[in-house]
Amino acid sequence: MSNPKPPPKFVLTPEQRKVVEEVRRLAEIEKPEILAEGRRVFEAEQCMNGRLQAVMSILKAVRNSQKVTLEELASRTGMTKPYLSKLENDAEANVTINTLYRIADALGHDLQVSVIPRPQPAKVVVRKPRVRLTNQG
Repeated sequence: MSNPKPPPKFVLTPEQRKVVEEVRRLAEIEKPEILAEGRRVFEAEQCMNGRLQAVMSILKAVRNSQKVTLEELASRTGMTKPYLSKLENDAEANVTINTLYRIADALGHDLQVSVIPRPQPAKVVVRKPRVRLTNQG
């Protein structure tokens, strides 16, 4: 068995090196903003996953109250029993709206999704202290 030849080394021209250096420089400048946006997106996703997981917990309670086994639910939804078990018991499971609809439907329920405005935060009013002028005279 022979060793394959390593690929030829990629060599940049001086102009290409300048472009690469400029892109790296700009990336370093924008790095804090990029990281902050990544954190914001991650936190929003975590929040949404928590809400979907809460709905999954409600559907699990409905299933239990109807005495429907995971095997029966799997048959009704076309999902596997291990997958349904993971959705019900693993807080890190990736629950989707479509999956929640399928499970709710299989249990004879409708799932409603609403878009409502968030309450506006209270405005803080800062009052300047009144200055009293006294007549000294």
